[in-house]
Amino acid sequence: MDGWINFWGALLVVTLVVYALMVIYVSIGGFRDIKRMFRTLSDNRQNKDMPEDDTHSN
Repeated sequence: MDGWINFWGALLVVTLVVYALMVIYVSIGGFRDIKRMFRTLSDNRQNKDMPEDDTHSN
């Protein structure tokens, strides 16, 4: 009986560690993407504020 308790306890710990690492990895990537998105939006806004030449037609 103790063997099963040890098995499920170890499985629980391993699962929690794996999911914690996944949360950290995804969070870092998400923050990096959000930072890149805001930088791109800021660059686009600055470019939009600049006058355009008349060679482009929409």
